Amino acid sequence: MFKKTKTMSIKEFMNSPAVEQKVEWKPMVKICVVAGVTILSLTFGDVSLASAAAIDGVVTAKVINAFNPLVELVKALSYPISLVVMLGGGLFVMIGNSDKGFEMIQKAGLGYILVQMLPLLMDLLVEIAKSL
Repeated sequence: MFKKTKTMSIKEFMNSPAVEQKVEWKPMVKICVVAGVTILSLTFGDVSLASAAAIDGVVTAKVINAFNPLVELVKALSYPISLVVMLGGGLFVMIGNSDKGFEMIQKAGLGYILVQMLPLLMDLLVEIAKSL
């Protein structure tokens, strides 16, 4: 009726051997490969007759378009995050730790500019790679 529980001290618990669980990787890899191939075939359709250059251009465009919402989300979140860090830096300046405060403000401003500019740099790199 009642379940009997085993009690032990913290020292006994900390010294007890850990139970290792063996993970079978082969089935998980097979499932991931099948899922990836299925998703790619549904996304890109039948590309077996297309040339390599056309495939490269189409795949690049689709990948860029697929990640565009994520890039825009990160760009949109960079403003409030940098603002909060800058406000925290201002509080550090107010309480007398001006070195850390100005460092936080400087890094937040630089981070905001980088987050806003990196998609432009990536577009430039993609265009350079296409021309090669």
